[in-house]
Amino acid sequence: MDEAEAAEFADPPRKWPRVGAMAGAWAIVLALGASVAPGFAASGSEENDDPRDEPATDAKGATWSYLRYGSNGDTDLAEAALCGDASPELTPADLDAIRQGYADELGGISDVDVETGDPTATADGISVVGTVSFISQSNKRDEEFTVTVQERDGSFCVSNATQPDDESEQPSIDESAEPGVDPEVLATDFLRSVVLERNPMAATAMQCDSYSGITAQALDQAMIDWAAPDENPSGYLNAIDPIESGDDAVALFEVEAVIEGNLTEETFTFQIGVQDDCVASLEGGEGLIAADD
Repeated sequence: MDEAEAAEFADPPRKWPRVGAMAGAWAIVLALGASVAPGFAASGSEENDDPRDEPATDAKGATWSYLRYGSNGDTDLAEAALCGDASPELTPADLDAIRQGYADELGGISDVDVETGDPTATADGISVVGTVSFISQSNKRDEEFTVTVQERDGSFCVSNATQPDDESEQPSIDESAEPGVDPEVLATDFLRSVVLERNPMAATAMQCDSYSGITAQALDQAMIDWAAPDENPSGYLNAIDPIESGDDAVALFEVEAVIEGNLTEETFTFQIGVQDDCVASLEGGEGLIAADD
């Protein structure tokens, strides 16, 4: 190659200050990369930490964690929500057994939902009521729990969990026994049947077998006798008040009955006794009832 060709294809002249600047820039990039890389590694390890392992920051959160994880088969996480010295009545294994029972009943559990109520301060700690819903494809079953939570150094943990005993909270009922009768209501119905509705037969059905005093028929006839000829008397009850009875088995009431005719009305006072589920006696009515009735 002659000198002319060598000159034509020679490398372009280098600008050494520019080369030095570029080399310095690459050194900075490499230094930054060395310092940033550990940061990415650290960031990756933090993301790998399970946030469910963090202690709860309030009572509702502790309750939710215990019921959710225990009812979802994550018994280890439920155990982590317990205080170190806790011995709950309902353990995570018990919660899991409830879930298994519903899984058998419903043919599997597709989801578990937990709702918590407002915390309440008690002598044992903080009480929170939680409802766990076991959900299948087309059915849902709810279970209610009461969870006791303790606050320790700003974090919250579960010390106890119970489930309401429905049978113990409800009064025992004898299915063979009839519903109780309100004595005042029965006394009122008895007199209204005669005085207002003029239906002595309905009142008679309310009388005890051992009934004594003015009968429903006698009271109805006394109203007819009191009224003027061609009048159809009626009336209403003005007041009914309990009074002392000499017999503990009998509830005694004083009743004011207003009897009305076409142009006149008059108030009469009666004493009516009720025993168990029937009317035991009717007395009084002075001025309306004849002395020999």
